[in-house]
Amino acid sequence: MIKNNALTKIASLVILSSAITSCARFDTRTQAEGNDDYLQATLIEKFDSGNFSTLENRSTFDIQALSTQQEKLGLSGKDVDVRPPSQLMAVLDGVLLDPDLTQSKVWFNAFKQETNIEQKVWDLALQYLASKDAKNVVADRTALSIDTGLVVNQRSYGSLSKNTVREEGAYQLQLAEGGDGRSISLSVDATSYQQSNDNEPVKEILEGRNKRSIEIRFINDMLNFAYLKQESEALISADNKPLPIKLGFDESHQTAWIIDAEFTEVWRKLPALLQLMSFSPVDNDKNLGYFLVKFESQDAQYWQKRNLNPINLEEGEYFVQLGELTGGDTSLTWLNADKKQLSDQEVTELYLSITDNIRSVILENDIQTKPL
Repeated sequence: MIKNNALTKIASLVILSSAITSCARFDTRTQAEGNDDYLQATLIEKFDSGNFSTLENRSTFDIQALSTQQEKLGLSGKDVDVRPPSQLMAVLDGVLLDPDLTQSKVWFNAFKQETNIEQKVWDLALQYLASKDAKNVVADRTALSIDTGLVVNQRSYGSLSKNTVREEGAYQLQLAEGGDGRSISLSVDATSYQQSNDNEPVKEILEGRNKRSIEIRFINDMLNFAYLKQESEALISADNKPLPIKLGFDESHQTAWIIDAEFTEVWRKLPALLQLMSFSPVDNDKNLGYFLVKFESQDAQYWQKRNLNPINLEEGEYFVQLGELTGGDTSLTWLNADKKQLSDQEVTELYLSITDNIRSVILENDIQTKPL
């Protein structure tokens, strides 16, 4: 017991010494050199900003006094709009913001002389308003002006705890041709505007920078609509083009179809071609890169209607195995239900069923037809 007490005292002394030493080291680190001489340092002169003011007065950022109810709640802050002014989201090529800050105007420029840019912008504005289900739209094609009526935008933010922002505004749109004949401007004038956050009204002043931000947000939303529409049409157009297929060999030197397209594009477009060839889907696995399909024999009229040569293959299930090749091409290997590769002759005959048409047809409504 005596030894243990001695050890305990020694341990306590070591711990206390360490604590004191640590405190001393920390205190030393926090002191400036020279016996706190830094406290006597003279401040430098105020930075000279030249002709630029260090403060910019904006009505949007005026701090309003607390209401009586807010003071009773014990709030000490004040209402202030800290949102930055909206900026143009030029997601479309050839769209520029007019530098004149007294109006909200964007320019649309055509890269091809034959493009009727005026009609395209006019149609875009009306299609956008239709997508918003805008009521009481008044469009004057001769004057190139559009009264939008009430346009509603509603967005939700957050995941677990959501809040919904709702905007209701009416706008006057004015189109004007540029002097070069290849550009047209679109001016937006907000005539009324209200915003709420979870049904609580948000104070908005429809003038100055705040009004311009509202108008720019309207333009951005319309451009975003145009961008998504353009991307959707481009995807449909790409899907309607036949796959560039040729006969060749895969990396195992087996006879296969070689497709000049990346795996993801082939995976997306191949099912339509397989159905056209009378292969109905059974199963697929993108990770393993295969389609399991079932072939059904068809009469001569079926093949003629689809501009394909007759496919003479035993009815039953087949595997279509895709593989990624060096250089970005995709291989397509034909296997039977037992996952044994079809003969070179069968693979070639399947290719010949489409080869006379694949370079001169389009895929439309799941039917391949010769172009007019």
